[in-house]
Amino acid sequence: MKHDDRGIPVSSGSAEAIALYETAIGQLQSYVGDPIATIDRALVASPNFVAGHLFKALALATFSERQFAPAIADALALARKHGTKANARERGLTAAAQHLSSGTWNDACVALDAVLVDHPRDALALQVAHLMDFYRGDALNLRNRVARVLPHWGHEVAGYSYVLGMYAFGLEECNQYEEAEETARAALAIQRRDSWAVHAAAHVMEMQGRIDEGIAWLTSRERDWAPDNGLAVHNYWHLALFHLDRGDHARVLAVYDSAIHAGAAATLLSLVDATALLWRLKLDGADVGRRFAEVADEWDAKLDGEGGFYAFNDLHAALAFAATGRDAAMAKLVSRMQQAAESRDANAAMTRDVGLPLVRGVAAYGRGRYDEAVDAIAPVRDIAHRFGGSHAQRDVLSLTLIDAARRAGRSSLAKHVLAERLVAKPEAQWGRRILARIDEKATATH
Repeated sequence: MKHDDRGIPVSSGSAEAIALYETAIGQLQSYVGDPIATIDRALVASPNFVAGHLFKALALATFSERQFAPAIADALALARKHGTKANARERGLTAAAQHLSSGTWNDACVALDAVLVDHPRDALALQVAHLMDFYRGDALNLRNRVARVLPHWGHEVAGYSYVLGMYAFGLEECNQYEEAEETARAALAIQRRDSWAVHAAAHVMEMQGRIDEGIAWLTSRERDWAPDNGLAVHNYWHLALFHLDRGDHARVLAVYDSAIHAGAAATLLSLVDATALLWRLKLDGADVGRRFAEVADEWDAKLDGEGGFYAFNDLHAALAFAATGRDAAMAKLVSRMQQAAESRDANAAMTRDVGLPLVRGVAAYGRGRYDEAVDAIAPVRDIAHRFGGSHAQRDVLSLTLIDAARRAGRSSLAKHVLAERLVAKPEAQWGRRILARIDEKATATH
């Protein structure tokens, strides 16, 4: 029987294909290199390599973009074609891939966990489930799914550091900040280039308002997490957030121009980061020039293909359209989301419960209807985890709500929501700037 480096059985594939599969697993875990290109080489070496076809389908699904649906379907079809002798683990992954292809993400995660019951060292199942937990806003399983398999991993197992990095992020999203940072540092002691572990610790520092430490943390390790790394844009986004807290708009824009959006975004994940940063700059009174128009152009071009596919992405398209006054594009987006809300996949509930109310609130904000924006965003903010993202990413909702309330003359509500930030980050500067603006607005209207 053939196995990967963690003892996970594979039903087919040459020695060369399995070696390339191992390389692809490492690339998927580390975000260094191109795992899809690597697995394609494995499939050239062994066209009947079922585990390779499943890897491709599952890995592509983690981009959360509709454009990959045909390639996912093709890989799944080939896995089935060559899977007459697939083992139980591969049949479980086939079920998970089918659910992802159908948009039933919750069922996919159930199927992946069933694989992990018998194969807790299955790095592919764990990595994909972790990312889907993130997209589904399932903070408990970001932590607990990793915890359930962690006793089966150790220093002697290939990829152990990356499992610790995932566990660190899950701990952070469950607000266990001390344990999260300790675990992230343990992962980096094993593999200093573990960008997900760097990212988990950066989240801790962001949530605790440790601004100077966050800047030092990312800049001192930049050579480890930035070169040839698929997570680099997102880690630069975190670095920009720390500079933004200081009010250093010039530095934020320099990071944006050089590392976050130097050209057209390669993925929607990167476009989300670019958009989210520009919106925060707008809320803080910065002049971003034509940058928002460029980002809005990209969202507009992707609207036919991606609109209504994933509510979290749709929100960020709405931010770009609101910032640039693109009412027609906003209306088209809302229409796509209304259609999506009528389906039966995971995104339908995300869109109905969270995405559409937030997008309507953002649209109202963009038109200067601030009372309407407050009334749309406020009831949804506390359940917004249901459409995915991290605490740090969803902070844009609180910031927008506060600013809309301030502009609507509802200073008591603005201060009420802002109090969370002032308590959690007493040393950070952005909260105090916001408070000063609220007081200035209140004074001007009396």
